[in-house]
Amino acid sequence: MQAAVAGHADELFLQFHKPDPRSQALVVAMHETPANLESSLRAQLDWASKHFRIGTLDDLAELWTRRNGEAIADRRPLLLFTFDDGRESNYTIAAPVLESFGGRGVFFIVPGFAEDALTDHSLSFYRSRFNPDCGPNREVCEDWRPMNPAQIADLANRGHSIGNHTSTHRRLQNLSPAELEFEIGDSARRLASWIGKAADAFAWTFSWDAIDKDAWEVVRRYHRFCFAPCAGVVDASSDDPSLLWRREIEARYSPPEYRLCYSGLMDLWWAGRRKQLRRMLKPTSGIPEWSSRTKA
Repeated sequence: MQAAVAGHADELFLQFHKPDPRSQALVVAMHETPANLESSLRAQLDWASKHFRIGTLDDLAELWTRRNGEAIADRRPLLLFTFDDGRESNYTIAAPVLESFGGRGVFFIVPGFAEDALTDHSLSFYRSRFNPDCGPNREVCEDWRPMNPAQIADLANRGHSIGNHTSTHRRLQNLSPAELEFEIGDSARRLASWIGKAADAFAWTFSWDAIDKDAWEVVRRYHRFCFAPCAGVVDASSDDPSLLWRREIEARYSPPEYRLCYSGLMDLWWAGRRKQLRRMLKPTSGIPEWSSRTKA
């Protein structure tokens, strides 16, 4: 990594493989954004804003409605930031920093975690559902506190998007219809009741292959967009909104690490996984019909 950055391989790759702003975008996935990483997060966004246009979920949706070859004023590719799990630091740190750059994020919420925000159970939820390998006394250095429903509603009112990340942060493989409805449908309804509108987006948990076709079909009934934990450039000319890619680029990454990730060099390693997911899920073309049952 250090050698690639020292040799400017990341800059060269970014220059020659930068997403086409007319039809392509980069979606970034982050998790914890604690106060001690605020300056690192701000520095990362400052660097990214020189190469990308930091935007919103609505901006991403426009990639599929823009006419082919339509001129655009800003030649920088779109960059969308997403945040998983619904940690309170995403509300107190990430959202204000993102807003200072003119962007709005997608916050993927686990309702079971958010509902524990005002109880004594949030740490045990975090340990059992998010990080079962967390050792004794590790909570002092882990960003485990959840944002509550009122904070989630405030984010939506400020123009951010709220997404579904399952009811209990569960792997979506080999579940019964009732379990899938609880993890996906019930979660979507609870989020809608908090923000007053349907949550358009969904992101599944854990690894790129921690989902099956049955779960994905339930996701499609409730959500317009589905994001995979699998790196790649979103391309409206070939990708369907029901199966989109995200690169994990954390606030804690050093400049050499995040510059290499933004360059897209690491996406080459994920190409086979994107192909497997397309084959397994077989997305159709165009923005799918999705249910209005989640509306408050």
